[in-house]
Amino acid sequence: MAEAIDIAKQIEDNQYRWYVLSVNSGQEQLVVDNLQERVSKQQMELEIVDYFNPVVNEVYYKKGEKVVRHTKLYPGYVFVKSKMNEKIWYIIRNTPGVRLIVWAEIRPIPLTDKEYDEMVAHVEEKNARAEFAVPFEEGDVVILRDGDFNGMKWLITEIDPVKWMVYANVEILGRNTPVMVSFDKVERVA
Repeated sequence: MAEAIDIAKQIEDNQYRWYVLSVNSGQEQLVVDNLQERVSKQQMELEIVDYFNPVVNEVYYKKGEKVVRHTKLYPGYVFVKSKMNEKIWYIIRNTPGVRLIVWAEIRPIPLTDKEYDEMVAHVEEKNARAEFAVPFEEGDVVILRDGDFNGMKWLITEIDPVKWMVYANVEILGRNTPVMVSFDKVERVA
């Protein structure tokens, strides 16, 4: 009996900290939704206060259309900010899709503030870089999808990622003429 009380005291933490949950891959958002529903039903919104499922937005062009794809940065993991006690640990562990709380063999160990800040900075950096992802490289062969040169193949000589433009040399009347075209007007030849 005294041993059970000692374990409960070890688990007790009234500070809000970030915990890492290992979840079934592909079910990260479902786990967050399930956990939010369980927390709401148990009226524990003051104990578990935040959920983080890091997603990076990747921008690319497909058939001339700008497409944004959401990619999970840490597939199979969800982050939860909460206090910790026996009841919270039980609710988290028994939420459908949750495999385990990472580092929680005897008691859950939270991320340090530094680890969490580094992770958030990593997510923000990835999102910033993804916004400027260039769908082409110098030397790629592309085909023009619009305009006077529709259907012509070009070799990219230069890329301007800020303006979303590619430069190519086009042969006009036997001379190479530099042409500038926006990303959405060309398509990479497979």
